Amino acid sequence: MKGQNMKTPSIENFLEFERKYKCNSIRACGIPVWTLYRYEIHNTIKKHTVGREEGTQTPFSKKELISMALNAIKPLPRKKVDVLFVADGRRNKNIETGVYENIFFDEVSKQFNSLLVEHPDNHTHLQPNGMDNVFFTDRVAFKTNIAVKLANKFNTKKKREYTKAVIESYGSIFDAIKDTFGPDVKDELIEGFVERMYYYEITKAFCSKILDRVQPKLIMELCYYSMESFAYSALGKERGIPTAEYAHGFAFPTLTPMQFNPEDNVEVLPEHELIYSRTQEQIVHLPSDVKMHTVGFPFFEREREKYKSKYPKEKNTICFISTEREGIYISKIAADLADKLGNKYRIIYKLHPKEFGFYKERYPWLLDKKVDIIDTLDNHIFRYLAESNVTISTVSASVWESIGFSCGTILLDIGETGRNMEYLINGYGVPIVENAEQIIDILDNDKVVYVDPESIFEPDSMENICNFIKEFI
Repeated sequence: MKGQNMKTPSIENFLEFERKYKCNSIRACGIPVWTLYRYEIHNTIKKHTVGREEGTQTPFSKKELISMALNAIKPLPRKKVDVLFVADGRRNKNIETGVYENIFFDEVSKQFNSLLVEHPDNHTHLQPNGMDNVFFTDRVAFKTNIAVKLANKFNTKKKREYTKAVIESYGSIFDAIKDTFGPDVKDELIEGFVERMYYYEITKAFCSKILDRVQPKLIMELCYYSMESFAYSALGKERGIPTAEYAHGFAFPTLTPMQFNPEDNVEVLPEHELIYSRTQEQIVHLPSDVKMHTVGFPFFEREREKYKSKYPKEKNTICFISTEREGIYISKIAADLADKLGNKYRIIYKLHPKEFGFYKERYPWLLDKKVDIIDTLDNHIFRYLAESNVTISTVSASVWESIGFSCGTILLDIGETGRNMEYLINGYGVPIVENAEQIIDILDNDKVVYVDPESIFEPDSMENICNFIKEFI
């Protein structure tokens, strides 16, 4: 039981802890492991205190490892480029061409002499992608996967050295976590830190080889806290190559990766942060050395009218937007609402891609309901936002996108939704509810709130991003 003097694992208390113990300034074997693992650290503390955790992904199958190995043996790219784009393998099918596209970087990368490096997402790459400048980085994913398995199986000399370094550098901080927040997570974090050191060392060496060959003038990252992005940010600083993250969604006040103390300037973070909306400027708090730029979202601008034209809005269609963290709770409310509404409404349940692999096991109550479960990337979420009149969710970037599609918004009072979505709740009176009965009351009594769809995204986004890139090349 948590003692009376224990603190809750709020983002404020976590940042206070980091400042007190200078967590982001400590190194093990020269590696800022805390920074590389801080999202997982905070989630681990929350898991053992308030019971909140991310979903777990399935391990690689033999077929997937073979496919990864085949991609891994392909020669490294050698053509020099102006811009290196660092992305994951998450792609969506274009409704006009049928190709799978990276909605953040594909169109921008076509404007420049560029290379787009892509690591596997959900263990795969989606084809065809219609691109001739993409290189799959399965080699580093394969090498890290094998290295960690061997280290754990044989307790290698390097693993023992890493473990010793982690205990010496962070052991007292792990003890302080127990004293501050309650749970004893020392053994769990030691294991996670050691594995993260393997990932970082191998990934940085691989990324260094890429840079040797392509010699970019600018590195654009899709998610700064992926291992490849961490490595490229550090290498960029070492080599004098500017680095920038293009935010892959909307941040929230309690999203750990987007909240730092201003003094925590670390070499594995990018120098620039590009965001969608001015609504984010007071929400994202990165270290003081990271410069913020509001640029918008080109894919949203390009696709909104296409989807609205192809998929007309249906008055009695509701779209639940699931999240990896809250899906277990959202899905129960969706199942209950489906039972209570019967045939009166069409209910769509849009899973987050990270839920695809485990939702059948974790959300069994949803499987036999009259609900359209979306568990593939064959259609972008914009299709379902275009078709829906109302969206229901917790803390998701897609809530903001749904507003852009003229959807009414209902929020679920789960976890920290009230805190994270207060911009909409306090500023626009968007309702926040606890159960299906309250949703029905809102639907039956015309209480759905529709926020101005033009008030969210920064306009002229493609021009804004291209102008930013041109400053460096």
